Amino acid sequence: MLKTFIKTGLTAALTSTLIACGGDSDSDSASQSAGLNLNDCFWQGPYSIDNPASNFAYPDTGATYWSTRYTLPEGATLKLNGEFPYARYMSLNSYRADASPADAISDADIIPAQGAINPFINGNERYSELRDYSLTLAAGEIPEQPAENTLYDYAADGQAVLLYRVYVPDNGKSISGGVDLPEPELTTADGQTLSGQAACDALKNVQGLEDTPFVPADTYAKARQNNPAKTEPLWKAAYNFSYSLYCSFFGACNPTPERQVPWFANLDNQYMSSFIDRNIKPVVVIRGRIPNVPKTLKGASTFDNSNAQLRYWSICQNEYYSQKVTACLYDEQITINPDGKFTIVTSLEKDRPSNATEKCGVGYLKWSEDGDGFGILEGRENAETDGLLIIRNMLPVNGFDKTIQNTQIPGDEADVLAEFMPTTQYMTKLEFEALGCDAYTAL
Repeated sequence: MLKTFIKTGLTAALTSTLIACGGDSDSDSASQSAGLNLNDCFWQGPYSIDNPASNFAYPDTGATYWSTRYTLPEGATLKLNGEFPYARYMSLNSYRADASPADAISDADIIPAQGAINPFINGNERYSELRDYSLTLAAGEIPEQPAENTLYDYAADGQAVLLYRVYVPDNGKSISGGVDLPEPELTTADGQTLSGQAACDALKNVQGLEDTPFVPADTYAKARQNNPAKTEPLWKAAYNFSYSLYCSFFGACNPTPERQVPWFANLDNQYMSSFIDRNIKPVVVIRGRIPNVPKTLKGASTFDNSNAQLRYWSICQNEYYSQKVTACLYDEQITINPDGKFTIVTSLEKDRPSNATEKCGVGYLKWSEDGDGFGILEGRENAETDGLLIIRNMLPVNGFDKTIQNTQIPGDEADVLAEFMPTTQYMTKLEFEALGCDAYTAL
């Protein structure tokens, strides 16, 4: 069947566009931005689970995203002037035409304005009011010697696409981390300086949400004839779209895939995922260890990265086709049991075990009733029992190598992650409830 599938043109499609932007002709509804209040002419969004029109590209509920698409005039210079947010992390990424990340600059790499403090440097004060910075958004690819405080746009067709991210705002702060979004300042070739709407007009800013790449509907319908979920769930590191589709649905796994994750991924993250299916059993239990992270949620006065191994860790439950996130838990939201591990259950609400509660030291992820979300397209039906778990590892510190970032070939995940590789098993509701309120001991 795989040979027939390839002959239908999938290989050509993947080579040219990888996946359809916005899906097939019947998928326009998947990326509609109608009804959003886009008050900022430069930044579009926010992209979050709370914004149904922007819940795609597998977002993390611990983060909020904003996008911009613009064309830099010939000879012009573009800067972003902003303040460091009160948050765990912030960054900007530029993207290629296939929605894979090209360049990134994250918080700790940004040199603050003169007299200001970068609150993401170990030991620095996090609540200083002196937190300004300025970045240059430059045209083209990264040179051999990139300039400081500069992000390169990789704008192959003249249009640059950037995403701005803020993860884990401090308690009581807004989704942008208690500060305004960075503001553009355009200096034209003749020396004129523009800001606000004038800058957006000169940059020909595109209004509305980005179109995210979707698997073409007919392609997915053929692939979904094969169930990617296994009775013993497998965790696989993400490499690229072609590898993911062939390996997950057809068992044709390139032994040396290139790592170029699409779906507007973050260069500071690497990902691994596991397909699950409620037809096997309705409850899935995930056990594992979380590397040390800096604690910021409750408003720590200084940034303490001294014992950290990662900047951020999360696990999410998603719909594979629609790319919607249903629920996530990130590091500071997860109870660590006395054995040093976490215990997380995912199920439909009706199948949630009575002991899958914070009181019993068990995290809970809601499983989408829409399964893979294929029903977002007219005339298509959801595979309602499907689920997709995704784990993120962000910015491992130097010397910590038990991370997804250090996986190199398919199948090496367990060896590389060692004690940080999760275990995953199916259970019934009654089987988990029989473990009582100290399930972590029994497991």
